[in-house]
Amino acid sequence: MQSHNTTVEKISARIKHFHAQQKPFSIYHGSTNSTRPSTKTRSNTVDTSTLTHVLEIDNVRKVALVEPNVPMDKLVQAILPRGLIPPVVMEFPGITVGGGFMGTAGESSSYRHGFFDRTVNWIEIITGDGVVRHASPTENTDLFVGAACSFGTLGVVTLLELQLLDVPPSPVVELEYHPVSSAAHAVQKIREVTSDPKYTYVDGILFSKNSGVICAGSITSAVHPPAQDKLKTLTPTENKVYPITTFSNPSDPWFYLHANEVISQSKTTGIPAKEWIPLAEYLFRYDRGGFWVGKYAFSYFLIPQAKFTRKLLDHISHTRVMYHAVHKAGLFKEYTIQDVAVPYRGAEELLYFVDQSFGRYPLWLCPVKQTTTHATGLLAHPRDLLEVSGQAEPETMLSVGVWGPGPEGKERFLDFNRRLEELVNRLGGQKWLYARTYYTQEEFWGIYPREEMDALRRKYNSAYLPNLYEKVQAGRWDFAGTETIGKRSWISRLTGWIWRRWPIEGIYGLIHTFWGKEYLLDTKR
Repeated sequence: MQSHNTTVEKISARIKHFHAQQKPFSIYHGSTNSTRPSTKTRSNTVDTSTLTHVLEIDNVRKVALVEPNVPMDKLVQAILPRGLIPPVVMEFPGITVGGGFMGTAGESSSYRHGFFDRTVNWIEIITGDGVVRHASPTENTDLFVGAACSFGTLGVVTLLELQLLDVPPSPVVELEYHPVSSAAHAVQKIREVTSDPKYTYVDGILFSKNSGVICAGSITSAVHPPAQDKLKTLTPTENKVYPITTFSNPSDPWFYLHANEVISQSKTTGIPAKEWIPLAEYLFRYDRGGFWVGKYAFSYFLIPQAKFTRKLLDHISHTRVMYHAVHKAGLFKEYTIQDVAVPYRGAEELLYFVDQSFGRYPLWLCPVKQTTTHATGLLAHPRDLLEVSGQAEPETMLSVGVWGPGPEGKERFLDFNRRLEELVNRLGGQKWLYARTYYTQEEFWGIYPREEMDALRRKYNSAYLPNLYEKVQAGRWDFAGTETIGKRSWISRLTGWIWRRWPIEGIYGLIHTFWGKEYLLDTKR
């Protein structure tokens, strides 16, 4: 803890320096899973990138004391050998504990446990005046609630206590693959499996509007798991054999391709296919290929997507490298990367809209409990920032992952994203703000409680920091379309035109992953 406290003192002093000048700053974590471009420099940044340690694991209290920049894979590696696991583990290994708390993270166990921030007992946070504070459901309660999903608008989180759950020895996930034939069928099946207490994890994939799979998993033990190339008979009565399956090795399949192949086989039998997946392999099953966004990289470079090419290019198919490459190439401004959630009653309308307007598959489906009985039942939704509700029954929403190249042309691209935002809001849903947002300022503050947020920022001397809209809005180059282009010189416009020609951007981003790791910070300033 002494090393941690020394680092916190340095960060506190740095923030006090900015506060004295009332100069806004950015937070440099060393990594990101945001799709927005970075504008960080040495001079406008508070560096927290060394806060990467799991400081303590308490098997009796079932909690872990964790610094914010601990990524999910390191967290699992530290905790799983102790027979414990966090209730919610984000599917990408590089997503950090602080990112899950300060951003928005709902995963395949979130229909039981809510958003990731609901599994945090308390935080240590340095507010905008440089003061180190503790916040929990009983201490600085408004700060604790407000900091969740706040994207650094209240200060810098430097320590978190996480809740943990017991797991059996040699834990594996017994995963069932339930084929579905439509959006309505998918919602119906999700409702069915989430009401069954035997399941721990539930998510789904729509491969087309007429084909998909709902994956329902239970944690069990494989004390003596069979060898990788052997089959395990679970019970004589099931008359079913299924293997231990992994997804992290270069020769392993990408999960979404594997799931599609599995259901194509099970459709003929009418019986959901099953298999065993080691718990850590299950948690990060979507890492290779970034769910399925990696398939668009193969298409971009005109490379056939086959088992051989996926194995050959395995290095660049992991999410950490993919984020690096796409950020350097600037291609996020051409891709729709959106996670949105609506109540079940609006799910079919949302999926129909995406089918008609976006037209790309697969789509990810993930049920998420909007609220939780955590602590005093504080709500996770931003519009309920300061409300307390221990009485209401938590509502489960369906999160839909819409990822892929957006409609071509700035007008159509912007129109689709804005209509998606409008529909989600009309259906009573919400949007994960890690992605680019296209609301006008008036629209944004019609959804999120600006007065309450501003009051909280003033109370904790953080009002000089960028507010939530300023943190998450798309840049003018995204939202204003051609408005900004006319203000640029003809040389600048010509250079931009050449830069955007295929495949210059992509090649630059790809090459940069091999020789340049500092893609989030302008080291020249």
